[in-house]
Parts: sequence; C-alpha cells; structure tokens
Amino acid sequence: MYSRITTVKNKNGLHIRLAAMLVNKAAELSKKYNTTLYIRRPKMEIPFAFSILAVISLKILENEEVEICSKSNDNNSKMAVRQLIFFIDNEFGENEEALSGIDEILAENNIAKEQLIESVPIGVVVTDPYCNIVDINGYALNILAVKKDDVLGKSIADVNKSSELNEVLKNNNIQKWKVEYINSHIVFVSRCPIMNKDLVIGGIETYQDISELVGMKELNEKFNKILETSHDLISFIDENGKITYVNPAYKNYYKVVDNQILNKNLLDIFPNQLEISVFNNRKPIEDFLYKKGDVEALFTIHPIYIEGSFKGIISIAKPVNELREYMSKLEESKEELDYYKEELRRQSPLGEAFSSIIGQSQSLRECLYIAEKASKSTSTVLIRGESGTGKELIAKAIHENSDRCDKPFVRINCAAIPENLLESELFGYEKGSFTDAYKSKPGKFQIADGGTIFLDEIGDMSPSMQVKILRVLQEREFERIGGLKPIKVDVRVIAATNRNLEDMVEKGGFRNDLYYRLNVIGVILPPLKKRKEDINLLVEHFINKLSHKFNMDLPIIENQALKLLREYDYPGNIRELENILERAIAMSEGGIIRDKDLPIYINNVKEENHGLINMYNDEMLPFQEYDKEIIRLAMKKYGSFNKAGKALGLTHRTISLKCRKYDIK
Repeated sequence: MYSRITTVKNKNGLHIRLAAMLVNKAAELSKKYNTTLYIRRPKMEIPFAFSILAVISLKILENEEVEICSKSNDNNSKMAVRQLIFFIDNEFGENEEALSGIDEILAENNIAKEQLIESVPIGVVVTDPYCNIVDINGYALNILAVKKDDVLGKSIADVNKSSELNEVLKNNNIQKWKVEYINSHIVFVSRCPIMNKDLVIGGIETYQDISELVGMKELNEKFNKILETSHDLISFIDENGKITYVNPAYKNYYKVVDNQILNKNLLDIFPNQLEISVFNNRKPIEDFLYKKGDVEALFTIHPIYIEGSFKGIISIAKPVNELREYMSKLEESKEELDYYKEELRRQSPLGEAFSSIIGQSQSLRECLYIAEKASKSTSTVLIRGESGTGKELIAKAIHENSDRCDKPFVRINCAAIPENLLESELFGYEKGSFTDAYKSKPGKFQIADGGTIFLDEIGDMSPSMQVKILRVLQEREFERIGGLKPIKVDVRVIAATNRNLEDMVEKGGFRNDLYYRLNVIGVILPPLKKRKEDINLLVEHFINKLSHKFNMDLPIIENQALKLLREYDYPGNIRELENILERAIAMSEGGIIRDKDLPIYINNVKEENHGLINMYNDEMLPFQEYDKEIIRLAMKKYGSFNKAGKALGLTHRTISLKCRKYDIK
C-alpha cells in the first residue's frame, strides 16, 4: 500500500463543491493509472469511487489532515496518489472568492439536509450506490444500537444483518412497511434507491418503531422483557420461512449467535423438526415431547395469523434435561447456599434504622441481626430483656426498617395504665358508653392501623385484657367499649417484657395461647453487664448527647472514672448508665469527669453516715436528688406506677408525674 498525508487549507473545509471536484479528479486519475484511490481518516476508509456523499460524510474541516492512499505500491499507484495530493494542495484555493457565494448556498443546502434527516421522527440511513453508509440519524443509531463513527463507510449489511437494500438498489424497486425485528425493536422498514435521472446514486433505508407509531410503547417494552427474561426457548419464523427472532435462552441452549441463525431459512436450520410441520400444514402443536440426541424438550408451536393472513409461526420449547439438571443441583446445594447466604447477611451492614443503636459486641450484633430480619416480615415480635436494655429502641428500629415505616408507630405501656382504663386506651370507646364519654374516642389499635403498635410490659397485663389482645391477633378486629360492630385493623404487633413469661404461663399468670401468638419472632436483648465492651461507646454517646442537651462544652472523662464505669454491673442497664453520666456531668468541675463525680456505690468512697440518708463528701444534696433516687429505685424494683405508689404510700398519679419530671422510664 502507498499513502501520503496532506492538509485541507480551504477555510470551509472539504465542502460539497470541493468534494465533487475531488471525486471527479480521483476518478480521472484512477482511470488513467488503472488503480483505486482511497481517502482515509481514523476509523474510516472510503474509495473515491463510492460517491460525493461518502466524501462529504467525513466532515473534513480547515487545517485537518487527510490521507490519500492506494492499496497497490507500484509506480502507477504512487503517481496517482501524488497527483491527487498536488490537486488538493494547489487547485482547491483557486477562484475561492468568486465561488464563495455558491459554496455558501451549497453549505446551507447541506445543513438543511442534515437537519432534516436528524429531525424527522423515523430512523434514516443514507448510502452510496454500493450500499455503504454515508449518513445516519440518531433515531436509526438507537434502533441499530451503534455509534455513528463506527458505521460511516461500512456496508449497511454489516450493520443491519436483515437489510435488503442491496437487492432494492440492484432491482431499482421500492420496499415499503416491511415488519422486521431489530435489536429488541419491532419496526416498519422501508427501502428505496436515490435516483439521478435513470442512474442510481445512492439508497435510503428507514425505520419506524411500531410501538411508538401505534402508541403501544409500554406494552411493547413489557412484551420484550417477557421474551428476554423467559427461560423457555422462543423463536419466530416469518411468512417466508425466515427466522426473525430467537431469545437469549434459545441462543444459550443451542450455543448459537445471531448471525448463525437470524434471517436464515427454516429449511436450513430445522430440516426435519417440528417447526417445518407447523409451517407447512398451519396446524398447532401443544406440549409435544421431542427427543433427539441430547435434546429433550416440550414443544408448543402455533401459526400466527393477522386479520386472516398467515404471518409465520412461534415456537416455544421447555428443555426437560436442563430442568432436571437444575433441580438436582438446586437440591444438592440448597443447604450450602443457605449457610453462606446467612453468613453473608450476618456480616452485612444493618439497615439505617438500626444505626442509632450503639454497640459492637457480638451479643448485641446477634440480637440486631434477628431484629433486622424481623423488620422484613409482618410477624409478631416479642422483645425480651431486663429493664433499661432499650427494648423500645429496638421496637422502633424494627418499625422504621419495615415497609410500614411511613405509617404510625404507637407505644403503650401496659403496666403504667390502670387496668380499668387500659381497655379504653387500647380499643377506644363510643360516645355515651359511660358517664364521661361525651364523644367517641379511637383507641391505640385504630390509631396504629397500617403501622405498628408496641405493647411494652405486656407481662403485666391482666388475664381479661390478655383475652382481648388475643382476639385482635387472631381475628385482626376489635370492638370499642359501647360499640356494636367490630372494627377491622391491619396492625403489626411488637410486644416487650422483662418478665419470665414461660414461668408465668406455667403458673397460670399468662395465657399459653397468647404467649405463642406473641412469640413468633423472639428478640432477646443482652443486659449491659454482658456487653461490657460497648460501655466506652455508650459513654461517649451519652456525654455528647447530654452536653448538647445542657448546652455546655463537651466534658472529658478521666481514665479512672471510665475504668470504674466498665467494672460496674448496671442492674438498671443502659438507662442507669445514662442517669449516672447525667449526674456526673452535673457534679463535674472544669469540664472533667473524675471518679469522685460518680455515685458512691460505684467509686466505693467510704461514708461515716450509715443511716437511711447517705451524704456526699459530708454534704447534704438538694431534696430533689433524694426524691429522684427514691422514685428511681422504687420503679426499678416494682416496675409499675401502681406498685411503686403502694410501696411508697403515694398515688399512682403522683408516681407518674414524678417519673415524667425526672425522666424516669
């Protein structure tokens, strides 16, 4: 091969007039020296014999380089290349001013042609008389799934395997509205020659996506998705016996690619198979078990008619051998897959809703793992754990990580409400159902409809209320006090208790059937003494939280104080740790929490006063501090406002108000 490079100096680049001059000169030199001349740019090589359109499609601008070459390396070829280079370098610039007006008109016409091709709502491919692509619009690029730079200069048959433009140009006829399947698009295709007098100077192939034409784009997308994702082997044969479509499952099963089967004749691919029979006699075949060699499949083949006209056949096959093999492998590996799936799940980050739960200990991670899995279902959850371990926090995280996160999360403490009021709180009442019922009131279950209800301290619920809760769980309905008809609800129930329900069931204090209804998914929260490795993280969290709450600078905690906090067993769990740190921050000086700022029972400071009232560093604390400590200890021991009130000789309401005042949960 012989080639030379030159630069186009014309200010308008290689425009239409110059392209015509160049093609004409190249034809003259090719004939004179008996050779073929080419013009080349990166990724493209076009013989000058193609057409002016092909040369224009290169879009060569001013000062851009072009390569002129010949495939031969003889003297004639070299002479032809050199003379064409000389022509470009010396002849293009002549009479530019005189012809500039003509060039502008030609350029405008070319721009109008390009914009027209690009703006029409169909795919357009323009070729030279040899079916080599010289222009293509965006619509056609999308249909053919190609890039413009990759197809310019190529034969259209290489880009669209089903193209019949070569036959159209050869026979000088027109092809209209032919239905073809191209890259998952069902399109109308038209083809025609471009004529100059009686001479074919090019060709046009157009595409119209049928789904857009008839307003069925969504339906077409769904249909394509069904074909692409089906495990059945699906093929279409048109009325001429050509295979127009095979789905991915078909190609994978028979180990073929598109160019081995698409647009091939049915007789060449299936000379002795069922498709021939259905194509010839137009009678369907249903669930026919076909065996030949390694192929064993159930075939269903139907002819396709549109308005009474035969349009081909559709063949659907279910490979029996493959199905058996998959079933066997699935059975063998199920246990192993489940194991690895479970391990992967355990190591994966938890949902965002669980990020507020502080701790990295293995016991807590196991608990959170179960809670996250529970959040993906609608099953009832029973959270067990000592007082202060964060049962409500877990319940709320389960709700927020579930599909019900945008619906209500309603909490009710079954131990904090007197038995005679609990029913109206849970189920509501109708107007006039009792003396003070001036208007109807919805209960917590109705408020939580569509969401989650959290029944805290359910172990303290009376047997009569247990029956009513059981009915809601079983029937998904309840009746208001004074109501005449049941109210249906869709509520996910999460219950929590710090009591031993199994022991209560055995002693008759808790219904056996309700226990099993509640304990579908059990989450057991570890006490803080069994997750001491989390104390540092919790201390840091609470110090940040409390300093923000009190609008004060972030204090520092000494190592000795932190060591004492790690050694303590926390019978009140995380709630107790938060209270201890709140006290320590209040007692600290200079922004430093020291061991002396911790309660006496933690820092082991000896006191001389062994009476009921313990003094701190021989000083009396404000009465409120003693009041708060008494209420905290009473609630810790007895667990309900009623019982704590009876022990201290106070009313239920007084205990409730003090707990609210001192933020005692």
